[in-house]
Amino acid sequence: MVKMLWGITGTGFLLQESIDLMKDLQENYNIKLTVILSKEGAAVVKWYKKWLTLTEVVEKVKVEKTPNIPFYAGPLQLGKFDFFLCCPVSANTVAKIVHGIADTLITNCVAQAIKGGQTVYIFPSDQDNEPIITSRPDGSPLELKIRDVELKNNRKLKNMEGIEVISEFLEIKRLIIRKIEGNR
Repeated sequence: MVKMLWGITGTGFLLQESIDLMKDLQENYNIKLTVILSKEGAAVVKWYKKWLTLTEVVEKVKVEKTPNIPFYAGPLQLGKFDFFLCCPVSANTVAKIVHGIADTLITNCVAQAIKGGQTVYIFPSDQDNEPIITSRPDGSPLELKIRDVELKNNRKLKNMEGIEVISEFLEIKRLIIRKIEGNR
């Protein structure tokens, strides 16, 4: 069984698709999934009215109280999880990570996992040169321009030790399946 920790931060980009993938991975692959949310991640999940869906799909969902509560940084450092994915990740969280700021549950877990020699897989929401089409809480489309500072931070993120940036959402499932096959 693959133990996976999945972090969600404050962006609604591909949120429903992420929850759908969680369901698929648990139902069709041997994955024990824990989801952790930053405070803003929880706020966005609730804003998009996905809280019930998420908690029905994933048994273990934990929301940040402090950067160390719930305590996942230590287990990540010690390799207690086979896979640590952060998806979707907001531009704010990317900025914090590239500048070494570890003041939320997710950014602290990223920092501590890397310090422990673990790889962190990150899917940032704002990584295209062109505007992205996301959805509003009511499901209608919303076009968002990606700022130069966000693109610059994503380039920095790609060059950071211990981090693998996932550029396409569809890559996530393939990456996890490869990890599962490698654990057999």
